[in-house]
Amino acid sequence: MSSPFDIIDTASFSVLVIADPGTVDDHLTAALSDTSEIELIGHHASGVDGVSAFRKRHIDVIFVDIGMAQEDPLLTLRRLIRIDPSAKIVMASTLSFSNVRQSMMGFERGAAEFINTPATFTQQSSAAEFKAEVLRVVRLLAHARRQENPRSTPAAMLPPVEPTDKIILRSPSTERPQVLAIGSSTGGPQALMTVFDGLADDFPVPILVTQHMPKTFTAVLANTISGRTNKTAVEAEEGMRVSPGTIYIAPGDFHMTIVGDRASPTISLNQGPQINYCRPSVDPMVDSIIAIYGANILLTILTGMGSDGKDGADGVVKAGGTVIAQDFASSTVWGMPRAVAIAGLCSQVLPIDEIAKQINSYFSV
Repeated sequence: MSSPFDIIDTASFSVLVIADPGTVDDHLTAALSDTSEIELIGHHASGVDGVSAFRKRHIDVIFVDIGMAQEDPLLTLRRLIRIDPSAKIVMASTLSFSNVRQSMMGFERGAAEFINTPATFTQQSSAAEFKAEVLRVVRLLAHARRQENPRSTPAAMLPPVEPTDKIILRSPSTERPQVLAIGSSTGGPQALMTVFDGLADDFPVPILVTQHMPKTFTAVLANTISGRTNKTAVEAEEGMRVSPGTIYIAPGDFHMTIVGDRASPTISLNQGPQINYCRPSVDPMVDSIIAIYGANILLTILTGMGSDGKDGADGVVKAGGTVIAQDFASSTVWGMPRAVAIAGLCSQVLPIDEIAKQINSYFSV
């Protein structure tokens, strides 16, 4: 059975590494070397040198050591994005709290993904697993970048080429939503901020979010959303009562589901097997709310790799609810939203800056 990550491309993927000498650089270089899939353009200890190398040519994927001690990695990231707003940047670091906070700021500035680099490899299997994850991320981000027009010069940016997938929209539900569910992955933190910035201050229903992220990150994401949007966002905990107007973020490494009934919905967490290669996964969250809310569900699928959320979206539509998705042009990776869009499950496929307005409209009647 093939995986959604099995992408075939005849040309090698160009990769640039910007990292301090030592742990992060060594592990990334080892993972990216000795494979015909990757053309390692260079690895630079200086952000200035890395940015200079990027100015000279198109590069599919850039890794930035977000814990760099000698330079400001966020400044490097900002300079890369200034050269090419569509640059696919992966942040890498060991999983310390300070690096997580730094990475969250990197997401807000346009980074696409984060990879946890172990401090040490004590077993050969750890090295193999890390390399597999690095290659998976490179394949998917490079493929997404190649769907857009390659950068020729900094002054010659072209709009992305729209995909040829045929999308058939369906009518939205006539039932007023009683819950908003959101699924997102690569590029999701920035997309979530845009959506929550635009939602009404007195948003009347609970908001349940599964964002593919490691543990530690999801608590920082909740705090960042609260600080940025003046809305209440929390990392979900076992037994937590679900209340209108509050944003509940599935914790890293746990599937988040809802149990109980409409009068007293409650958070339930589990560490069951990965679903769609993910934990947390969107589908179990959505399946659980279908059992409680039925047709009174509004599901939004934002940017991300793979197809997590498609089965849940199918269930929402069969229950009589409504699904909307982010469009190709505004997605970092049009994987998850594409899956629901081409399956004919959506009532709207919209740019990220129009999604909040559409969500608000379902509660204004």
